[in-house]
Amino acid sequence: MSVEQAMKRVPVTLLTGFLGAGKTTLLQHLLDARPGLRFAVIENEFGDVGFDGSLMEGKCAALFELNDGCICCSVRQDLIAVFEQLIGGLPMLDHIIIETTGLADPGPVMRIFDLPQMRAALVLDGVVTVVDAAHMQASLNDVAACLEQIAYADVLILNKVDRVQRDTLGSLKLRLRELNPLAAIQLAEFGQVDVELLLDLGGRPLEERVPGELHEAEQHHEHRHDEAIQPVVLELAGEVDVHALDLWLADITRQADSSVLRMKGILAVPGDPRRFVFNGVRDLIDVRPDRPWNEETRFSRIVMIGRSLDLASLQAGFQSCAAASAKAAGPTAP
Repeated sequence: MSVEQAMKRVPVTLLTGFLGAGKTTLLQHLLDARPGLRFAVIENEFGDVGFDGSLMEGKCAALFELNDGCICCSVRQDLIAVFEQLIGGLPMLDHIIIETTGLADPGPVMRIFDLPQMRAALVLDGVVTVVDAAHMQASLNDVAACLEQIAYADVLILNKVDRVQRDTLGSLKLRLRELNPLAAIQLAEFGQVDVELLLDLGGRPLEERVPGELHEAEQHHEHRHDEAIQPVVLELAGEVDVHALDLWLADITRQADSSVLRMKGILAVPGDPRRFVFNGVRDLIDVRPDRPWNEETRFSRIVMIGRSLDLASLQAGFQSCAAASAKAAGPTAP
C-alpha cells in the first residue's frame, strides 16, 4: 500500500467496556466536543431492541444500530456488511466509532480490519475501554470478556471516580496497570475526558495476515474471573536480529492455541540509528521507526499480555533473537 493510499484510510475507534461503565455517555461527550467532524457511529446492543442509538441522532453523519447479539460473534457479519456499505461513502466521513456491548470481546472485531477490503479503506486508530470505578471488581468477577477489554485497550477510561474513595481509586489504578501496563489511564466523571486523547491514537496497521480463515469468536461468554491473563516483560541489553525475531514471533503467535493477546515494545536494530516501536495484537504485528537513539544506551524490550505466559521460556526465546553483538550481554536492559 502506498503512502497516498494509506493517508486516505478513515480511522476507526473501537469503544468498549463493562456493562454500565458509561460508554454511551463518553460517546455523547465525544460527539458534542467535536461537532465539526463528520462521524459515523455503529451502536451494538445485546438485546433485540436498542435505544442508545436514539441518543446519537443529529450528532453524527451516519448512524447504524446492530442489535440482538454481540459484534464479536453472532452479529459480526452484520458489522462487516455495515463497513462495506460505509466504504462507498468514506470521502464524506472523518471518523468511525463503534460502541460494543458490555459483553463483547474486542479481539474478533479487531481482526475484521485485516480483511483486504477493510484494510484498503479503514484503519483501526485505537481501542478505548471504559471501566466503572464503582463496580470494577464485580465486573471482573462476573464477565470474562472484561479482562479481554482491558488487555486490548490503548486507553483505559476509569469512569465514575467520584463514586469511590481516594484510597480505593489508587488500588483500582494499580490493578488496571497490572492487567495492562501498556495502556494510558484517564480518570473521568460522567465520561468527561479530553477527546483529543481518544481520536489520534496512532493507528494499528494490520499488515501481518492471519493464515487460513479468521478465528471465530466463542458463541457464549463465560462468566468467570480468568486471572491467567497477566503481563510479562522481556528484555535484552542490545540489538535484535530482525529475521530471527520475525520467525520466533510467528512461531509463538500463529498457533491455534496461542496465549499471547497483546504486545508492545522498543527494538534496537543493527545499523539503524532509530528506535523501532513494536506493536502486536495476537498474531497481527507492526513495527515502525521512531526517534533516534542519539546518546542513549541501545536496548530491546517487549511487554506481552496473555494467558498463563511462561516468563522464563519467553525470555529465553527473545534472548535467542539477539544480534551477534548482544548475545553475550545478557537479558538485563538499562
